[in-house]
Amino acid sequence: MRRKASTNPSPAFGTFGAVPIKWVLMGPLIRIGERALVGLALLTLIISATYAQPLPIGGQCVPTAVPFTVRSEGLAERLGDIILQCSGSNPGATGKGNFTVFLPVSVTNRIDSNNMAIDAVFSVDYGLGFVTVPVQGLVSNRSISFNGVTITVPANGIFGLKISNIRGNVNQLGSGGLRPVTAGLSFPLQLTQAQLTVANAITGFYSTLYSKGVTCSGSPLPTTIDLSDLFTAHTIFFSTRATEGFASAFTTRGTGDDTGTRFLVKYTGFPANAHLYVPDMVAGSDALTPTSGGDLGLPQAVGQYVPGSGTLLLVRVQSADATGAGGTPLPTPTGSSPVTLNSVSEVTLTNGAGYAVYEVADANPNLIETAQFPTFLGLDKVDAPSVAYESISMAPVSTVGTASSSAPNPRFAATDPASDCSILGDCQAGYFPKLAVQSGAIQLFAIAGGAMLSPPGYIPVQNVGGGIMNWTAIVSYTNGLAWILLDQSTNQNNGSVRVFATPQALAPGTYQANIVIDAGPLAGSATIPVTLTVQALTPPPPPKVTVTVKSVVNAATFSATPLVAGSLATILGSSLGGKNVSVTFDDLQARLLYTSDTQINLQVPDGLGSKTSASLVVTADGISSTAQTVMLAPAWPAIFAHGVLNQDNHENTAAVPAAPGTVLQIFATGIPTAASVSAQIQDRTGLVPLYAGPAPNVPGVQQVNVAIPEDIAPQTAQLVLCAAVGGKAYCSPGTNLYIH
Repeated sequence: MRRKASTNPSPAFGTFGAVPIKWVLMGPLIRIGERALVGLALLTLIISATYAQPLPIGGQCVPTAVPFTVRSEGLAERLGDIILQCSGSNPGATGKGNFTVFLPVSVTNRIDSNNMAIDAVFSVDYGLGFVTVPVQGLVSNRSISFNGVTITVPANGIFGLKISNIRGNVNQLGSGGLRPVTAGLSFPLQLTQAQLTVANAITGFYSTLYSKGVTCSGSPLPTTIDLSDLFTAHTIFFSTRATEGFASAFTTRGTGDDTGTRFLVKYTGFPANAHLYVPDMVAGSDALTPTSGGDLGLPQAVGQYVPGSGTLLLVRVQSADATGAGGTPLPTPTGSSPVTLNSVSEVTLTNGAGYAVYEVADANPNLIETAQFPTFLGLDKVDAPSVAYESISMAPVSTVGTASSSAPNPRFAATDPASDCSILGDCQAGYFPKLAVQSGAIQLFAIAGGAMLSPPGYIPVQNVGGGIMNWTAIVSYTNGLAWILLDQSTNQNNGSVRVFATPQALAPGTYQANIVIDAGPLAGSATIPVTLTVQALTPPPPPKVTVTVKSVVNAATFSATPLVAGSLATILGSSLGGKNVSVTFDDLQARLLYTSDTQINLQVPDGLGSKTSASLVVTADGISSTAQTVMLAPAWPAIFAHGVLNQDNHENTAAVPAAPGTVLQIFATGIPTAASVSAQIQDRTGLVPLYAGPAPNVPGVQQVNVAIPEDIAPQTAQLVLCAAVGGKAYCSPGTNLYIH
């Protein structure tokens, strides 16, 4: 289809010498949908020219560009310079004209009250270097025009032109992979090409928040509050990590910038008596000693920075507003000696919410850098359990996506950064949480308009990795609506979900749904199918339930051994689960740690004293098992499978052996508090533990810390624990101990 010539005057005219020139933007019509696709793919500066008649200035211009890598989160990113080298022009010829750059996104330079760009620059080189032309660019939404630029061709007919410091809202193009930014120039001279690559837009910021949900529990504060003392006092902290998407994404303050790259860290949901402290300065990954809380792959350390080293350094910004703008960054350290970054300051909280702002004070533009820092939580008491939240984004955060006289440069859209583990290669690291759900398909039965006929479904949820795992349980229905009730839909780390049917509004039939346990992109998710069979109002009587105890075994070894008061035991059988389950030893209630239809884990009552046997009865929803006699002993040590840890807290395995002279952490049951405990490693008997007592926060489990003899040879040894009570020693079965 031909484009009909316009009869309207062109918006841009110029004259060179006495010859009138009319510049018209030419090209085929682009439908709106196609234009949108072009805009999503490229930040395009469209430049073309036609000539009313030959120009007396003559010659030819070769356009080139200096591409920048820009951040796709940016609302005011500086684009690369556009340079034209012109030759063969008529010496002494002069001209005056208008030069317009068009963008498929908003031009976001700073402007005055007349919409003139304060920071965009047009310059000319007549052989002695580029000199700025005193002409400002007029910004109009998606274009910028330099009007009335005068050029005088030098005697050799060679000159250069440069347009620099144009800013654009590249966030309008969306996020994703690399997005080339192309450009062209409207100029009344012969051009060798019409499009140039001036920038490449890519995601600039990735992050790891050790936990977006922070469990608020009691935490001491030291008398002197600095980074090293907070570490020594074991004050609770949670770590934040910020990583560049590409080298030079984190920059110091440049010419025409209001700030360097900033980060806005927000905190919400903290108790009224909470106090938060963060480092005043953070040494990055390439600094002399990176700042680290020790929970994200680096050893715990107070950062050290060498002034002027060109390594990543973040400093807190005092008095910044809630968007991260304004305020004053702390002074960057000076001198030649390493500076220890030990100072911290408090984050002001109002109604449990506050924020901290950091700015890049030093960086290496040639390396992808990362920085991590701890946020310390001080609480003198905990009135009720609570979960607070943290978020981070590049700053200043803004919604101003057009040219402005007051909005900060640079500025960024409020985004939730993706995980940086793929950049740093630690997505599978043990310090991240990992979801484990051991549950098959759930079958439920109910009467139409009535109650459930079957026990509720049970979904155990475990964090088999490190850190804090926040998870949610979400129901997705295949047919029917709102017929599942969960006893809890959100929790942290280990827990469970009980699944109840609510069939009151359902007709007889079969209903299906899925329960998704979602622990986030790193920890993973699990889907459990649920089937509900709804019977008619007069269903057949449910099958008779018989609570059956098949065996009572040691919880550590699953062997049928005598049990010990206060230790752990496991009951195996059928129909052991229910809403109300209890286990008694001679009418003494046991503490139940886990119940299911086929298994109960419990702590044997301490009150059994010196008895040598007891009568065990399981009662589930009012139905009791046949009494079963279990044997008791004063002690009967048993080491848990996977219950031997090396000194560095890794499990002792053939692949991860322990070194002579290091300390083992052994977790066992069947050792009474009053027992005298010793250990044997192969032929080394009578080893005295460094610690033998209750394992912290784990009922019925004892922890024994034993040093491996320094002179022992590398081997796969047998590890045995012995407990002496009343002059008699009771020893555990041997378990493999790997020594290198």
